Amino acid sequence: MKWKILNSEIVFKTNYFEIEKDKCQKSDGKIIESYYTMNRPDVVVIAAFTKNKEVVLIKQYRHPIKDVDHEVPAGYIDEGENIEIAAERELLEETGFKAEKLIHLKTTYASAGTMNNNVYFFIGLNAEKIQEQKLDETEELVVAVMKWEKALEMFNEGKIKDMASFACMYIAKEYLENNE
Repeated sequence: MKWKILNSEIVFKTNYFEIEKDKCQKSDGKIIESYYTMNRPDVVVIAAFTKNKEVVLIKQYRHPIKDVDHEVPAGYIDEGENIEIAAERELLEETGFKAEKLIHLKTTYASAGTMNNNVYFFIGLNAEKIQEQKLDETEELVVAVMKWEKALEMFNEGKIKDMASFACMYIAKEYLENNE
């Protein structure tokens, strides 16, 4: 079932992603002239909890949707960076919080039909604020620490719409139910 790549070229490139155009031959021999893939770095997504079992969320303006969204901390993995180090770094940069223990829970694809990157989901336990945020140029966000029940209520009411955050909260909920 694997396709053979006959030709490949990068047709658009930014600091955050690139678009690759492939000419492919399917397993049945049929030629696909133009299949486009968005190449993105792998991502870490972290549901972090304080010692008081509160969850650390961020409230952030997202330009593609032209709105403010509640999310869990997340970010790109730097080239060659270990996923645990990336999760710790992203949590610290976006929130100023450091988890006593970070546990990798699951790995998925972001969107296997259009993108080639992995998403690594983590839970952070006993997180505490140890520094101020260190945000990237394109980030504008506020940290929102709240009771897990309140976050789950927002989750259930559809007030948390970011897919990675949605998935991470679901995975974290399952972990907490089975390990508390």
